[in-house]
Amino acid sequence: MRWHFTNPFYRLIFIGLILSKISSAQNSVLVNFGSNACQGAGAPYFSMIKDPLSGSPQVIAGCDFSQQVPDIFSVFIAYNPKNNKIYIADVRSGTDTKIWVLDVGLPLNITCPVSIPVTPTYSYNYISNNFEFDNNGDLWSFSNYNSATGQCNLDKFDVTTGTVISSKVIQFPEGNFPTSINSGDLTILPNGRLFATLGSGVCQLYEITNYNTASGNAIGTYLQTLPKDCYGIAFLNGNLELTGSNFGSGCYYYDYNISTNVLGPEKVFQNGELPIDNASLTPSVGSAKRLISATKINSNTADLVYEVYAENMGNIILNNINLSDDLAAAFGTGNISNISASFVAGSNGAGLILNPSFNGTTVTNLLTTGQNLPNKILSATDYFFKLQVSCRVTNLNPSTTYLNSAVVSGDIGGRAATTLVNVSDSSNNGDVTVIDPNKNGNSSDDGENVPTPFVLGTLPVQFITINASLLNKNTACISWKIAVPAVNAAKFEIEYSIDGTVWNKAGQVNIYDGDQSNYQFSHLNIPAGNLYYRIEQTDLDGTSIYSKTVLLKNKGAGREYLVYPNPAGEFIQITSTDLLSGSHVLLFDAAGRKLLEMGLTNNNTKVNTSFYPNGTYVLEIKGQSETIIKKIVIKH
Repeated sequence: MRWHFTNPFYRLIFIGLILSKISSAQNSVLVNFGSNACQGAGAPYFSMIKDPLSGSPQVIAGCDFSQQVPDIFSVFIAYNPKNNKIYIADVRSGTDTKIWVLDVGLPLNITCPVSIPVTPTYSYNYISNNFEFDNNGDLWSFSNYNSATGQCNLDKFDVTTGTVISSKVIQFPEGNFPTSINSGDLTILPNGRLFATLGSGVCQLYEITNYNTASGNAIGTYLQTLPKDCYGIAFLNGNLELTGSNFGSGCYYYDYNISTNVLGPEKVFQNGELPIDNASLTPSVGSAKRLISATKINSNTADLVYEVYAENMGNIILNNINLSDDLAAAFGTGNISNISASFVAGSNGAGLILNPSFNGTTVTNLLTTGQNLPNKILSATDYFFKLQVSCRVTNLNPSTTYLNSAVVSGDIGGRAATTLVNVSDSSNNGDVTVIDPNKNGNSSDDGENVPTPFVLGTLPVQFITINASLLNKNTACISWKIAVPAVNAAKFEIEYSIDGTVWNKAGQVNIYDGDQSNYQFSHLNIPAGNLYYRIEQTDLDGTSIYSKTVLLKNKGAGREYLVYPNPAGEFIQITSTDLLSGSHVLLFDAAGRKLLEMGLTNNNTKVNTSFYPNGTYVLEIKGQSETIIKKIVIKH
């Protein structure tokens, strides 16, 4: 295999490396509640700080809060990704919580509210010990700590009423119980990971796992004892920032690398401010690209089909989303033709519009300008998109590896240079699962921006046709034809999906005869509704390629669930004579907030509804390959 510095494909690697250094896939804004000066307690104030971990952090909005609270103590700040607003809670009384909901102009601008009412937006009796929103807009807080057992509750509560929706016990490890849950903070990454600093005198860092599941205790995994008390924690560019003050002249922070579990040295807190509680705005993108089809036309020409995936990985809507693919940089301007691009079925929930002028050479943006991409909320499918890009390439050298990347980009904030926050990510080779392998929420770590290779020499199997048909309401027949001889071919894996996005393995067919052209597979016990099928062919060396995707409509009878009474009073009964293993039920209110998730362990399950207010709700019953949705009315 030859690699050439002077070849166009190598220039793409160089361009990708430059991009990864100039613009990060995540470019967080630190939200700090405290004071604008690190001397004593100071006047209550909150700010939004651009480039917080750089050598030159910049306050892009500093907001006075002294008319609302008398001092900075017992006050928490959080950002709600569901409505793009800042929430500030005052719990100093010990008997009630006062919450202000503040519009800071997101996602188009980052600014202080024109005026902040003195009277809070909400006031109720539930007392939160720190609080934080997850990406679904659910609000979480600690309560009821028992220092003898090392247990406390993690409550999910309604921010408008203070009603606890659900509560789960956290068990901390023996020998590393927190000294207190009243001092510290928690942060929830957009991908759901939860970290907390807890304790006074001895402050410790934990990751909380299993907190948002239907069964079992949550686990407080001990990570680190911190050198000093840290009252705030925020997620910034794949790291945690842990913040504190001695309330004299020392305001400090430590950074903690989630991937390596390394705590950095003490540093002076940003811009001379005093931190009490923290949150973050996290614009973040990720992309992946893979070769899904390569058809050899002659000794130096091939038709290529790439699949490109892009995702909003952050907690805020991205403005000006785009995806660029410079095919000329990989193969040379005069060597590409027959260029086309299209969305993969079921993967454009945001309703994005393709750029009709895209040609992979002089016009490399695949989308029209000025479009937005939402962040992930509940079971939404509008936070990502997937494209197929096709082209014919000529003048190929059979022994050269051609490398190709796509770059996704977006921004938040106003157009002024002082407030605009840009993000971009060069694709990693593979499907959606390779965007962020270490799960730290940042897709541009070392090794996570690998171009997609193509070699003309030995091409994968060429699919000629693929079809899916019904044998009966419970069985599908998938048949396909390939070009022969199939050289170096090992197996076919048949995959299916109910939404065209999440794929499951239906079965496998091994390749024993390279001259066999026709294959078929029977998929048993299929669910009712739409089914998507595709074939992944894998070579002996591990190289794989996908067929096109085909749709099968199965109108056969689906699994039946009896849900009663409706309207419901004290309970809902769910009955099925054909319960699938792993099935579970979810209950949502009219605003889309998840109130309950529990497993269906037998054919008759009772759901307690006695404590939910009158109104209309949505019940989802989920199996491994089906989802049944029913509207429920609760009336006491």
